[in-house]
Amino acid sequence: MTDHHNSQKPVGKLSKKLRRRDFVTGSLTVGAGLAAGATTAWKAWSQAAQAPTPVPTIPIECVPPVPFGQAVAFGSPGAGPVRIRKSVFELTASEVDRLKAAYTELFKITKNDDPRGWYRQGAVHCWYCSGAGDSLNGMEIHGGWWFFAWHRAYLYFHETILGKLIGDPSFALPYWDWDSCKDDPNDMTGRNRFPGEVYGFPTDLNPNPLFDTTRAVGKDDRIPTSVVGPTAMNAILGAKSFSDFGGSGNEELPVFAQTANAPQQAGTLEAGPHGMVHLWTTDPKNFSGLADMGMLAAAAFDPVFFAHHANIDRLWSKWVAMPGHANPSNDRWLNQQPFYFYDQAQIWTGIVISQVIDSEKSLGYRYQPPQWPPGAAVAAAAPGAPEPIRVAQMAPLSTPLAAINTGAEPRALASQPTTLQIALPQEVRPRITALATGTSPATLVLRIDGVEIPADRGAVVQVFLNRPDVTAPARGPEPGYVGSIIIVPSTGKRSLGLHPTITRNFGFPLSAEQAAGLSGKESLSVTLVPVTGDNKPPEVLRYRQVYLSSRQ
Repeated sequence: MTDHHNSQKPVGKLSKKLRRRDFVTGSLTVGAGLAAGATTAWKAWSQAAQAPTPVPTIPIECVPPVPFGQAVAFGSPGAGPVRIRKSVFELTASEVDRLKAAYTELFKITKNDDPRGWYRQGAVHCWYCSGAGDSLNGMEIHGGWWFFAWHRAYLYFHETILGKLIGDPSFALPYWDWDSCKDDPNDMTGRNRFPGEVYGFPTDLNPNPLFDTTRAVGKDDRIPTSVVGPTAMNAILGAKSFSDFGGSGNEELPVFAQTANAPQQAGTLEAGPHGMVHLWTTDPKNFSGLADMGMLAAAAFDPVFFAHHANIDRLWSKWVAMPGHANPSNDRWLNQQPFYFYDQAQIWTGIVISQVIDSEKSLGYRYQPPQWPPGAAVAAAAPGAPEPIRVAQMAPLSTPLAAINTGAEPRALASQPTTLQIALPQEVRPRITALATGTSPATLVLRIDGVEIPADRGAVVQVFLNRPDVTAPARGPEPGYVGSIIIVPSTGKRSLGLHPTITRNFGFPLSAEQAAGLSGKESLSVTLVPVTGDNKPPEVLRYRQVYLSSRQ
């Protein structure tokens, strides 16, 4: 793998995009004052990292080192071995040692202006969400259709930096396949547990560079199978549209998102399993959203973040390989939004989504499928020419078939399960019946739009269709469960008070069985069940509209 995978000048459509002014969203002309603040923050984090028991700290700033001149366009990874990403539970002893050696070298980089070091690598994620205590941040890549592609690019640059630091071009990040488990919430054999054998448990005696003191999971804790078990994951992977699985841009939404800056739609993988793993890692009982992993601004300071997101990336690859599935063909998604990273040679680099959708061809890695359950045949990361990555036009949602509007003000979610009754107008019942009985090819989608929450708060809310009898959160698969609203706090308490609220839109494609249950009905019910702890009162979450729509 060569160091200089980049063209040294902008290429093609990138030529007018990869400019220094695109580096920020807003003014970054604070000069020496910003640099001084960054240095102070870096020293604080360096001292915390070297302390015997580091105290969780919300980053003070996460502005990348300001590049000089124009960013170069990403080219190709060049010659070298295809990196094989394996389940963290299947790493050999030498591969675990290699992973620890790479992060050991990452922690040795203590210069504030070196973008390869641990603090700067973690701050990349902070910059692309809601920022740090100084309220400076770049574009938001959560809650919409940028989510998969941006994280894939982030993992690529992080992985190649680690490989360069230990002089091993074959170095590959592992993935944490938390979806390798059974539906039974009492089963203890699955991988919906923390991979502490590699990343460390608090009771371990030997130092481990992969350990993070902010984790609260023990050896007996399990991620809820209602979110990551096979029933939930089959429903998520069965989504026919990328809009539902991976998120959409706002132009695909008929309601609440009619302006260029309006919220997008979060995909079901991000809004469910992704968020739950973040929250669970730092608070496996109450999911209250604590730094590091439980808060977006600090999440990437924990090395397990990258194993978690490697699994998200693997599941994207798995979804698009399924028959009938395709990534968006929209040029606004493919080519019009560059992302910026420093590479392993500290070169400021711009990359667009069309350059990451074929991960093996463009980025030089592939996934070895997990060997689970125990005793299953070992699945190799098969070489050879993979199927071309499909792209297709994203079908927009129909106008609402039936809806509840909150009016001018959003409605607060109560602390107890709340059931909403939605009347099905007479004129749409035949259409719903056609959709529910399969005589129409479209998919029914339950939507909850305009979900608002303070940026320093998180939420876990289970959503049920036609189950007004549900009075407590489900631990495993439950009839009528369509998915969860899971929001990871973006940041901690913000001294400047900027952007205090985030807004998300959610969609839940209905299964054939759930849709069939609507045939001939005069109304439907939607039950929202908060899953909360003492530190996260549900009243902070509000929503604007709940409605039923369809997608071709």
